[in-house]
Amino acid sequence: MAALLFARAGLVRLTRPIADFFAAGRLMPAFLNGIAIAGSSVAVLVFVGGAGGLDFGWQGATLLLVGAGLGLVLAGLLIAPYLRGYGGYTLPDFLAERFNAETMRPLGVFAALLCSFPALGAVMLGFGLLGQAALALPAWIGMAGGIVLIFVATLLGGMRSLSLSQLAYYMVMLLAGLIAILTVLWQTGSLAAADTLLVDEVIPALSWQPFAQSSPVNSIALFFCLVTGFASLPCLLMRSFTAPDMGDARLSFVGAPIFLFLICAAIPALTALYEPAALAVGDGLSMLSEAVLAVVSVAALLSTGAALTLSIANMIAHDVYFKSLAPNASAGRQLTIARLSVVAVAVAAGAVALRWPQETLVGAATALSLAASAFLPVLVLGIWWKRLGSDAALAGMIAGLLVCLYYMIVPHTIPILFYESSSLLSDATAAQTAAFEALRHEYYLTRDTAAQAALLAEWRESVRPIANWLGVHGSLAGVFAVPVGFLVAILVGLFAPAPSARRQRFFDNLRAKPI
Repeated sequence: MAALLFARAGLVRLTRPIADFFAAGRLMPAFLNGIAIAGSSVAVLVFVGGAGGLDFGWQGATLLLVGAGLGLVLAGLLIAPYLRGYGGYTLPDFLAERFNAETMRPLGVFAALLCSFPALGAVMLGFGLLGQAALALPAWIGMAGGIVLIFVATLLGGMRSLSLSQLAYYMVMLLAGLIAILTVLWQTGSLAAADTLLVDEVIPALSWQPFAQSSPVNSIALFFCLVTGFASLPCLLMRSFTAPDMGDARLSFVGAPIFLFLICAAIPALTALYEPAALAVGDGLSMLSEAVLAVVSVAALLSTGAALTLSIANMIAHDVYFKSLAPNASAGRQLTIARLSVVAVAVAAGAVALRWPQETLVGAATALSLAASAFLPVLVLGIWWKRLGSDAALAGMIAGLLVCLYYMIVPHTIPILFYESSSLLSDATAAQTAAFEALRHEYYLTRDTAAQAALLAEWRESVRPIANWLGVHGSLAGVFAVPVGFLVAILVGLFAPAPSARRQRFFDNLRAKPI
């Protein structure tokens, strides 16, 4: 029944105007837009929290919810209304027009793919693991089922189909939460829930390592990345283009945390429904509990996965194909390319998740840092600072991305070089520093090739825990990259020539529109 409801919500007429496919006709009121934004955020929170190593107790859940909520409010106040005022379809399109620089378009598409595709892969992984846990199916069958449902939600009507589908997903999650609360009250007489969300018991294939929970520095860094990342994710910001006006766009994001809280408030009751010992009994209540959990999980995954898929597909069709390769393409050809892109993106994400499951989960955590590093400085400064020109915007985006990727990749690939080049910033203890120096001396004094190779391997492994800046985990690189992006963009903007009169008029018109 749930699958039929999801399918019916996504099915609309095949022939629709371009604006319908890319922006739902710009007719989505703030109430429905806020629901869609909240629904898209649930699965992102779960995967980011898991990859960020939280134990999903009350402290971890509060950190995730408050961080995401503040990020959405930040987007509503500073970014979303002005994206709607521009009236385009994608973030790269806005950047190219705001700065009158076609180099911003491919860079924007590249950055959006970097932050969106890993998150989509994590959703596909969720479908596979859910199929394994609930139905004992191979992972690829669960992923294939998820891909088919994403096709139903997006392929025909694009953003209009997605908007209707996300409304259905949210209502299913809300109803499931209500059923869970009533069931727990009937069973126990209170809403006291488990200490954690039992994600590691529900899906034992995932190995959660709570690095952020046990480290104040990483907790702060994760909170920073949640706020800045949720304010910058393309799959969320694209909802700005579907609002009727700038005021509705702002209200959509400012109100979304309320709908997100309503869903998350029922999670403890949903958790309490899952008791491995009770599920083994096989009675009617246990079967109902398992069914409720499965349906709400599918709804959350679909809401996020369909939004990510359509976000990437729209950029491929609009920015890569229409704006760059075939500017004279007909509306029908654009829609065909957009639908083919939906298929290609979803299948590719499923294949990557099936081939590299653990890496995919880690990639989900990097999504927020990458989105914030690439987009937050250029969007905020581009909307609120008239002097920011194309050179400064390009420099800020590149600097943010480079710092983010450097901190994510280099400490894992060449940890010895990374540590030696920035040891003053490491959180290494005196004992760890002494051990590093001892292995270093022993390695260079050893003449036997085999012994030297063994020492090098030991040396590399011993230095990995201290190859960091201030103890911050690699997936939280945005805490360094976002300030660098702002700083570089501001410095270049101050010394570069002022934007052209045409660009300044564009800025004035954008900011002058009433909200």
